Amino acid sequence: MSRLLFSRFAHYLDEIAKRGSIRKAAEKLNVSASAINKQLIGAEEEFGVALFERLPRGMRLTSAGELLVSGYREWNKDLSRIKFEIEELKGLRRGEVKIAASHETVPDFLPAAIARFMKDHLRIRNSITVADSERVRQLVRDGGVDFGLTFSPPPLPGVVVTRSADFHLMAMLPVTPGVKQPDSMSIEEFFQKPTIVPDASSHLRDVVDIAAARIGARLQPVLTTNSLSLMRSMVREGCGFGVTAMAKGMPLKDDEEIHCSRIADRGLPPMVLSLIVDPRRSLSMTSIIARRYFEEYFDELSPQAGDAVSHSLEQSSLDNE
Repeated sequence: MSRLLFSRFAHYLDEIAKRGSIRKAAEKLNVSASAINKQLIGAEEEFGVALFERLPRGMRLTSAGELLVSGYREWNKDLSRIKFEIEELKGLRRGEVKIAASHETVPDFLPAAIARFMKDHLRIRNSITVADSERVRQLVRDGGVDFGLTFSPPPLPGVVVTRSADFHLMAMLPVTPGVKQPDSMSIEEFFQKPTIVPDASSHLRDVVDIAAARIGARLQPVLTTNSLSLMRSMVREGCGFGVTAMAKGMPLKDDEEIHCSRIADRGLPPMVLSLIVDPRRSLSMTSIIARRYFEEYFDELSPQAGDAVSHSLEQSSLDNE
């Protein structure tokens, strides 16, 4: 029996099982009863077993028939799901992706990571919420977003980390024409300058405070703000040195008014950006593919990162329970 004929026969078989009668199945399917009966007899001869018990008041599946009908229904369910996903994959013509990201990702990492996806899928709606790291994790857990980018330190209960990337703490210096700026500086040198720092809502502030405490420096910023954009603007105005975070492996972008100088790691706590998901949620194919774009970007920055995910989603889900 060919696959096409089997698929058609299995549909007939399912209807007979539901209605308990060839005649009723034929009426539902608008097919002659003799045609259905002929296919049923042929299938039973091919399988070598009876698929139905012929009773005075109808037909009842045998054990073999139940096995065949159950397999068909599971196959049909999978086929419907696959058809839906294929429709979504056709250029991803519809759908929305919701992402939450820490403030520190906005200047460089986030635009670079999402730009490729947006250029490849112009019709997808993208919604990005920028928040502090702990709020990002909560949005993922509450189902408000599909995935998040957070600097929250582990452990991260309730979520799974699929990728991570190490970040450098960078000093932002105002560019002085004719003056060569250093490519790196010590944390002591940074604190000797007038500093413009984020407030406590930013993970960057935690890093700066810990670094200052470790070397015994007294942090006396000339400006504290919850706006990383304002901090950059004030650095451009020459009011002091600011701080930013940049993924290891990301190229430095030229800025005519700001020079980024890496702050030496001594005394600095690690900065790790994590891509997090809620393992309990079933995401749309659109969201899954968007996440893959981000994961590929993480892997490009650190080629070993894709192989360094310590646990599978399933194992991590168990660990978080």
